[in-house]
Amino acid sequence: MPAYPDVPIVLGGIEASLRRFAHYDYWQDKVRQAILADAPVTLLIYGMGERQIVEIAQRLAAGEPARSLRDIRGTAYTMEVAEWRAAPHEGIVEIPSFTEVSSDKTAYAKAFALHYREQDPVRGRTVAQPHPKTVIVQNPPARPLTTPELDHIYELPYSRRAHPSYKKPVPALEPVRFSIVSHRGCFGGCSFCALTHHQGRIIQSRSIDSIVREVTRMAKMPEFKGIVQDVGGPTANMYGMECARWEKAGACPDKSCSPACPTLDVSHTKLCELLRRVSEVPGVKRVFVGSGIRYDLVLAGDQDSGYLRQLAEHHVSGHLKVAPEHVSAEVTAAMNKPGREVFDRFRERFDALQQGKPKRQYIVPYFMSGHPGCTVKDMAELAEYIRDNRLYTEQVQDFTPTPMSVSTCMYYTGLDPFTLEPVYVPKGREKKVQRAMMQYREPGNRAFVLEGLRQAGREDLIGNGAKCLVGRGR
Repeated sequence: MPAYPDVPIVLGGIEASLRRFAHYDYWQDKVRQAILADAPVTLLIYGMGERQIVEIAQRLAAGEPARSLRDIRGTAYTMEVAEWRAAPHEGIVEIPSFTEVSSDKTAYAKAFALHYREQDPVRGRTVAQPHPKTVIVQNPPARPLTTPELDHIYELPYSRRAHPSYKKPVPALEPVRFSIVSHRGCFGGCSFCALTHHQGRIIQSRSIDSIVREVTRMAKMPEFKGIVQDVGGPTANMYGMECARWEKAGACPDKSCSPACPTLDVSHTKLCELLRRVSEVPGVKRVFVGSGIRYDLVLAGDQDSGYLRQLAEHHVSGHLKVAPEHVSAEVTAAMNKPGREVFDRFRERFDALQQGKPKRQYIVPYFMSGHPGCTVKDMAELAEYIRDNRLYTEQVQDFTPTPMSVSTCMYYTGLDPFTLEPVYVPKGREKKVQRAMMQYREPGNRAFVLEGLRQAGREDLIGNGAKCLVGRGR
């Protein structure tokens, strides 16, 4: 029995947020119930949660019973099965039940597509998913915060220090201690990212004045050495970007946001002004951009602002990190990432900015192996690209399924959830082979690389020739 049975328990944070429906668990290799079906709690807050926390606290303080708080946007709750059967379902999207999705992969894919389409704060509807002993009901997402609201939250007197209960240094704090959050949301829609289900696609930006005030206070701390480690968000160069449809219609339900859309403002002018203003704060020596940037946005919105030049001259320490993830057309399509040709154009523009510099800067690309849709032939193509362009690939990632991403749905079901078309999924030993092929220069990977190249029918890449990836040897 709980020590305080009358105290309502509210779950929050990204881990709970992304487990609000039945979901595939990679470590257990099975579909698990929604966390509300397993945990004896009153409410689950999903998303960033500020609006929800305040409303819950105010209504509890006013004497409302916790179990009556069923109308708060950005929350999910449980309903008894008998009550669900008797209740009206108008305006509610009912997705396949836990029993269905845990036994039928097509049902899982359909359920994912249904709730994915409702994760918009403007047009999203209530979503319900029956479980054996309860029904999970998700209210529509909370409305995005306004610029003044974001300014208020991020200008609260945070200490930028570890909690006093920690007696030893916290290593994870140091790389982000003097970083600045400039905005929320990301409209990139990468398949392997669950941000659509948490912060959403609508960009919410702080004011430049607010950020300057925060940096000014930060610069007065005795621990501050003059380096702003990052000014960014989920994607650093989406700061200040807007779509004319967002406020009244939300993000488009039938397509992803892209630089090609005429209603999406991809200008980097506001971002350039922000970086200049932060750099002028007394006590600030350097301002770096550590968050990732979308190079397709740079190509589309850089003409007037000079963002890439400003970035290269003032805000990159020596290596610019970008994430093309792959170069095979089939794989980048499955990832919902720009194709190879876009990355090549970006590299050419960045390289042109290096002319005449005493110290050359380099692009460090992030690549991924083992993603749904990726075969060993695709990895051979990526390895050739790395070879031909003399790219550095120390930082690599083998795809790992996490709850509520499109890629995880594809990994578990072998289906594209939006088309129900089959998707090739590498598993088991092949994932090790694919990762090794990305780092073919490492001597310890030789056996896996040989195996992968032979499986791909690319024995032309085995030998001592200039184009070979690995020697024949023994």
